[in-house]
Amino acid sequence: MVKVLVVLVLIFSVSFAQINKTENKKEPVVINADKLEYYNKEKVAVYSGNVDVKKGNFNLKADTVKIYLDEKGDVSRIYAVGNVYFQQENKWGKSKEAEYYKDKNLIILKNNAEVHQGKNVVEGDEIYYYIDEEKAVATSKGSRVRSVLFPKEKEEK
Repeated sequence: MVKVLVVLVLIFSVSFAQINKTENKKEPVVINADKLEYYNKEKVAVYSGNVDVKKGNFNLKADTVKIYLDEKGDVSRIYAVGNVYFQQENKWGKSKEAEYYKDKNLIILKNNAEVHQGKNVVEGDEIYYYIDEEKAVATSKGSRVRSVLFPKEKEEK
């Protein structure tokens, strides 16, 4: 159990530490989609149809992405649904839904969540990652959490 949690923390911490480094460089977020609807009163932008979000070396794809803004116009929450897929270097994951809460610095992958790093895999109904705490929790309601962990290969000299 401890090894599984260590692998989960490593997978997520490396992925999202890289995102935070990218943000510090003030790289732009580029969003491509078939359609954008912005609701000023609700402060929400809804991107739909083959949504592709890129920031540095991080990429997120989904059928629909809703970006919720706070009163200052900053992102407060992101909700992605439908064929959610993210990738960064040798790490990638997928689920049917994903949410990001800026105030909690929390990412949640929901409904058939999977996270891969190299050959290693963690699967569950939901995977929660608390970025500041570098803490990951995988849960499953109908079945059990599943991990496939490969030993590290020795470097050849």
